[in-house]
Amino acid sequence: MKILFLQKRCLFPPMTGGQIRTLNVLRHLARWHEVTYLCNWLPGDDDFRTEMEELGVTLETIPWREAQRGSFGFYAGLAANLVSRYPFNVNKDYDQRLQRRAQQLVTEQSFDLIVCDFVQMARNAIDLNGPPKLLFQHNVEAQIFERHTRQASSIARREYMRLQWRKMQQFEGMAGRRFETVIAVSPQDARRFADEYGWDHVRVIDTAVDTDYFSPRPQEARTKNVVFVGSLDWLPNEDGVRHFVRNIWPAIRSQHPGAVFQAVGRNPAPSLQALSREEGVEIVGTVPDVRPYLADAAVVVVPLLVGGGTRMKIYEAMAMRRPVVSTTLGAEGLAVEPDRHIVLADAPSDFAAATVALLDDHANADRLASAGHELVTSRFSSEAVARQFESICLDTATATCESHSPEHTSSCRNGLQPALRTT
Repeated sequence: MKILFLQKRCLFPPMTGGQIRTLNVLRHLARWHEVTYLCNWLPGDDDFRTEMEELGVTLETIPWREAQRGSFGFYAGLAANLVSRYPFNVNKDYDQRLQRRAQQLVTEQSFDLIVCDFVQMARNAIDLNGPPKLLFQHNVEAQIFERHTRQASSIARREYMRLQWRKMQQFEGMAGRRFETVIAVSPQDARRFADEYGWDHVRVIDTAVDTDYFSPRPQEARTKNVVFVGSLDWLPNEDGVRHFVRNIWPAIRSQHPGAVFQAVGRNPAPSLQALSREEGVEIVGTVPDVRPYLADAAVVVVPLLVGGGTRMKIYEAMAMRRPVVSTTLGAEGLAVEPDRHIVLADAPSDFAAATVALLDDHANADRLASAGHELVTSRFSSEAVARQFESICLDTATATCESHSPEHTSSCRNGLQPALRTT
């Protein structure tokens, strides 16, 4: 099968949930099929060209620059978006040059399928003439803005988020109908797509983790480190860390004065970095490898109040045999059983008590961690989930074959076969 894969970014270094989810699929899909990966290319991405090409993809890049979050240009873009019919992040990810190159590629080559990664990229894909199109939908994006609206701390922020919610709801509902298939990452997301947008062409894959990369490491000594891992420039994560430090952490520190909270993830804003002034708080920020922090964690926390899709960071922590405490929303869409694989707590006092209990009870923490590790390694390896993705790609391309003449259908089917299993 010959696939054109549209994404906004280079996948290295894999520091966001979206990058990691896509990478977990693509590293296998590109071994099994012929994949052309078309994306925008930022200054500095050349450092990772070799890693991208080693995935086995044919790499096509369009140079790109964007305003840094928090800069004058960034806020000017937010203001200009007030008069646009598209959501801010859809406008930000649209590039006419990338769209033109995509159309040129599908005109010149015989692709069987176009994969659009994230609905924010959909403006680049929905008008392409050529093979069938598949949308890889990592979140219900409108739902994230809806939740931001409910959690907003000021009137101005609430009204801006409400506007983005309405714009995304309209765009997302329209865009999804322009694809032959939509892939969701949880049954909950699939139901929401059906209920909100009337989509009846959604398939679901599991959340994957690279269980070779994220594997248990021996601890030299038990720590009292409480760790959060996630992109700190993603607003739901930033809000979650603030909530934890302000409303949960003081109660934990009162019981364990030597405990340390570490927030690990890329590009924390200066206002978030300032939380390091609090007792026992370290806003670690960008690191080349999160595994040492997970390995040293006594407890991994996911205190999210806003979000969508699924948090693969939970599965990564479980793969490294670490106990996890999360809000119900933080673990949304994951196949975990409360108090068997994970502890769920929503009220700040309950979240603090659950974390303290695991710091106090090493045997229970180890039991929880072992059950989570067994769940992830037995069911959610990256290759197993990539096979799910491959099957949906083949079904989408084959369905288009069925609409052609019998002769075309026969030759098309012969060229659309799953890769032979090697494991």
